[in-house]
Amino acid sequence: MNLGNKIKVLRLKAGATQEMLANELGVSCQSVSKWENDVCAPDITLLPKISEFFGVTIDELFDLSVEQKLHRIENMLDYETELSDSDFRETERFLTEQLETYDVAHPERPNGRIYSFLAHLYHHRVTSDSKKVSEYARRAMRLHPELKEDQWLLQASEGAAIADWNCRNHNKTILFYQELVIGHPEISRNYLYLMDNLLLDHRTAETRKYLDIYRTLDDRKEFQIPVYEARIALAEHRPEDAETILAKMEQDYPDNPNVLFELAGFYADACRYDDAIAYYEKSYRAETTKPRYYDALQGEATVYEIQGKYEDALGCLDRIRQNLTEEWGITEGAPILEVEKEKQRILSQTN
Repeated sequence: MNLGNKIKVLRLKAGATQEMLANELGVSCQSVSKWENDVCAPDITLLPKISEFFGVTIDELFDLSVEQKLHRIENMLDYETELSDSDFRETERFLTEQLETYDVAHPERPNGRIYSFLAHLYHHRVTSDSKKVSEYARRAMRLHPELKEDQWLLQASEGAAIADWNCRNHNKTILFYQELVIGHPEISRNYLYLMDNLLLDHRTAETRKYLDIYRTLDDRKEFQIPVYEARIALAEHRPEDAETILAKMEQDYPDNPNVLFELAGFYADACRYDDAIAYYEKSYRAETTKPRYYDALQGEATVYEIQGKYEDALGCLDRIRQNLTEEWGITEGAPILEVEKEKQRILSQTN
């Protein structure tokens, strides 16, 4: 059903005349008639008023399919920095309505796809809200730096360091991933997430046990084995052993962008910043498949900022924007705004 037919159906259902709709929208009756007879379409700026008049969403005016609506939601979550309350509630309502029927109606799709969309939706709100928490907590702390009450808000919003082991341990997450690998022992990626969290809590003996299982999996990535061997060595305060493992990794995988990225992270952790920058750059340049991810450039920008090399950090951010525009085709929206916000933040430190 095209837009004109949809307007006619909704108008008749509402018991409204063309004149009533025209008066509400500030257009002529002839315009409404032309819409309904598919001679022309209403101006896009009128769509919110039309949807409000009939008590439907703009999506419902166009009779979008479920997949089209999901694609629209995906784009909205990717490119919008913040959702309005109405957009959030409408998206939440639509996704919740799909929970019981979607998997059955779309057996070709992964089970739990709607749960993933809901998780992304709530994460989007958490992320946008946490930025506000961070901003206002910082303002409050600048005005009363002697008080403690806003410290935990800053910690929660930014993932800042927490001294209290009861608050910073990752046992709940570890238990979940242990459950996941027991239920799906063949999926290698989950072992990596499990080992990451074990190492954050310095539980190296358990990490070693899961690494031994990871070695046997069909879909393992061989280069990840020495990565976790080196991480275990560092967690056990054996830096010389870690250095030996890292050197062999580079020898075995000299052009692997993932390995080079991991090496950069190791050097950044060790505060060997020049080495970290060199390997982040090697990683980015080694990636030949476009569009390239720009995580390595983000790493470079952060290291340059730590070193106080603000012009170099800004240069990396410009390269990220170039990547977004030329390789991903993104010229506006949240990713671009985030880059510009970071540039302004760094520029403020140079004043």
